[in-house]
Amino acid sequence: MYFCSMNFVYPYKKRSEEFELIHSIRWIRMSFPLANVYVVGDYFPDVIHIPCKQFNNIRGCDVTNKMLTFANQIGGKFIYMNDDFFCTPNLKPEHPIYKGNLIINELHPPHYQTAAMNTLEFLKYYNRPTLNYETHSPVLMDSKRLIKTFEQVNWKDDNHFIKSIYLNSNIPKKSIEGFNCKINSSNIPTALQYLDVHGCFSTGKAFLDDAGATWIKTLILPPQP
Repeated sequence: MYFCSMNFVYPYKKRSEEFELIHSIRWIRMSFPLANVYVVGDYFPDVIHIPCKQFNNIRGCDVTNKMLTFANQIGGKFIYMNDDFFCTPNLKPEHPIYKGNLIINELHPPHYQTAAMNTLEFLKYYNRPTLNYETHSPVLMDSKRLIKTFEQVNWKDDNHFIKSIYLNSNIPKKSIEGFNCKINSSNIPTALQYLDVHGCFSTGKAFLDDAGATWIKTLILPPQP
């Protein structure tokens, strides 16, 4: 896949600390110098900004609204990002990562359980697969397909998983069974392993200790050949 004209799109709500987003974008620009970086939501400097007010206080609804705003205003294919995703030229977002099937896990917080329940309800109603694409990794989306899919979803009222709904409804040519790419400990070797295998990883709070933060902000990546 060629990223020279690809759009990387972040749903964004302003926070007091922007370390992850600043360096997530820096990694994209090192790895894919000709790609476009969009932020949909609050203003963020030095990117293409698409203003979009917060839809409501439910994260899934707000994120879906922002991705649909991009799809309607810009269109085409794009890579869905979060501010804690870090990517290298090994990234293959057209081959999304899944980990088993989506389940309602009582160990997860209530809002996550609600999102899983609503996502499963939709997928089962339309007789779709129920693969768990909530692996904290970027994925490729097509704007027309995203709009068409979410015309069938009552997405405005309750939490849900945009990636698992989209990818189980628009089955990719190839998905990769892997692991959750979020690292919830100070573990640079694991990050390097994930980057080698999948071209991405995601930072949990514990990763951003002094060593992890220094590694993220000083790493130099060769661009995509």
